[in-house]
Amino acid sequence: MKKNWLTLMLVSLLIGLSLSNKPIASAPTYPTATKITLNGKQIRESSPAVADFNGNGHKEIVVGGPDGMLYIAAYDGNAWSVVWSRQVALDINAANPPTTHADNVIISSPAIADLDNDGHLDIVITAGGATHNPDLSARRNGGVLVYRYNSAWNFSLIEQATYNSSNGRCENSAGQWRGWPQPCIDQIGAGPGEGLPDGLWEGIETTPALGDLDGDGDLEIVVNSLDRRIHAWHHTGEVVAGWPISQWDGDNLWRGGISSPALGDLDNDGRVDVVVGTMSPYVNGQQDQNATLWAIKGDSSLVPGFPIQTEQHIHSSPALGDIDGDGYLEIVCGVGRGITTGRQNIVYAWNHDGTPLPNWPRETTNPMLAPPALGDIDGDGQLEIVIGEGDIFITNDNKLYAWNADGSLVPGFPVMPPTPNYGNNSFPMMYSPILADSDGDGIVEILITHVAAWGLVVVEPDGTVSDATGHNTLGALYSAALVDDIDNDGHLEIVVAGEDFFNNSKGAIWIWDENGTTTSAQPWPMFHHDVQRTGLISPAPRLDFTDAVRLFHEQDDPASTKTGYVYLANAGGETFDWTLSASDTIALSQSAGSGEGIVAFSVDLTGLSLGWNEAGTITASATFNGEPIQGSPQTANIYVFIGTVERVYLPLIARK
Repeated sequence: MKKNWLTLMLVSLLIGLSLSNKPIASAPTYPTATKITLNGKQIRESSPAVADFNGNGHKEIVVGGPDGMLYIAAYDGNAWSVVWSRQVALDINAANPPTTHADNVIISSPAIADLDNDGHLDIVITAGGATHNPDLSARRNGGVLVYRYNSAWNFSLIEQATYNSSNGRCENSAGQWRGWPQPCIDQIGAGPGEGLPDGLWEGIETTPALGDLDGDGDLEIVVNSLDRRIHAWHHTGEVVAGWPISQWDGDNLWRGGISSPALGDLDNDGRVDVVVGTMSPYVNGQQDQNATLWAIKGDSSLVPGFPIQTEQHIHSSPALGDIDGDGYLEIVCGVGRGITTGRQNIVYAWNHDGTPLPNWPRETTNPMLAPPALGDIDGDGQLEIVIGEGDIFITNDNKLYAWNADGSLVPGFPVMPPTPNYGNNSFPMMYSPILADSDGDGIVEILITHVAAWGLVVVEPDGTVSDATGHNTLGALYSAALVDDIDNDGHLEIVVAGEDFFNNSKGAIWIWDENGTTTSAQPWPMFHHDVQRTGLISPAPRLDFTDAVRLFHEQDDPASTKTGYVYLANAGGETFDWTLSASDTIALSQSAGSGEGIVAFSVDLTGLSLGWNEAGTITASATFNGEPIQGSPQTANIYVFIGTVERVYLPLIARK
């Protein structure tokens, strides 16, 4: 397998170089987007993230480069520019690694969140790239870095760590096992089977995921790595109790991988679980027979039913969502290559307990290395599974698939999207699809990026290609796009990072202004769904509202009104907006709001007789992104009993 993987990396590099340097006589005449040229190399595999760091209403763009540069581009109301950049090698070198380099490698996507609830956003990025890069001179020290936004485009590590050779840890100045970078491990990369230290901390290719693993209200950082571990740290750099998952800690994990973790509550116990694919065999010694998908609780114990044995190494990053409407999350994941006896061309879908969904897995034509996206693309109220196939060894006939939860194909799929500027399908795999109504027509589009293509392709939910020329770039793309309103104009933008071929192939960010608005559906707007990179699409909101409220009023009570309460509950996910309306006999304390809530009302008792009375109705309506949600509207009948209200008290028994 290692020989296959090394070849994969080498061929990927060669193909990328040959495609991006394809001789072109002049610049294409296609319309181009707003372009931000970066100072470093072309962006390769790092998908952008966006967040409003300084609170001015405009979101900044964050992306990393294969030369170790981390960039932030900002909009000042008139133009975009790079406002901060950092060579992460500076912070890796400050930790005193075995060897130092002037540059580094970032091929993961940044994750963004306020990890510790201090009011400052943090950027989490992994560095070092491929531990098994066949070009030894291209390997770099790896690790996870966390940068905090301070003020006025000033970022710094939350805390610097330095390697302590006596215990093999990266520690802060007080000798505590915390700070950044982490984990500072050199165990593999040289010798027979590359199982010996190579003088470099293991590089990390995967994108970090951020979530509250331990329920303490702040966020932890989860990373899968080729150092044969699945890691979890607090924002301080301290290891979460029970982690990492590794063979050295008694876990049956023999190898790591390049599948980025997803986070979601699989068993509905109120706590986040970690789901990630590996190259690890189910049992050590089965190196060429199978691999595993893991689901791990925050305390490092396994979710019942996991790990799951798979036929092939998992390079695809899993996606989580309730695709069958049973109230639990399902797991969807493709597989890569490396096991000679296993099927390479399959996509899995599992229930929350590790059992396969009926009619799954599904077979495809080519390998499925890219991550899937989940979203309701056909308006049937259910999530569909969208994923592109292929790898760098297969440059023809790579298809885009869309399945329903029952394993049936969405009508019109699979389809082979063309490649912008080249007009053929002779390109390697597609990256993670992006699902969003970017043009505001009320229909969710699928945005596709092929490896090294000079632009994006837009596929409609019926499989037709609606745009193969309108989102062209002046250079090759190597990562998925992003859809969001980043300039606070009420309309969506499409953002993608790649290269500016006609400017010495420097890195570049491309931005298109779209007609879609912030209320347009955006079920899967970026790589791994969100800037915390959870890989989770929350269940759609569902209104839960009572059908009746019964009030009791003592007949001798002179009050002319009676107070009651209605509760608007969300039986799904996300957050809905709601309105209440009532008949003339009922006065509401509040008629509109967002999210769950309790609303008081009063009933006019005038004209009501002894006994039970129908006193009126209250109707609740709820929307998400401007569209009615499931369970909306619902009407509650209000009943009032007037008479002698008796109370019965149960006896109290106390033990001495």
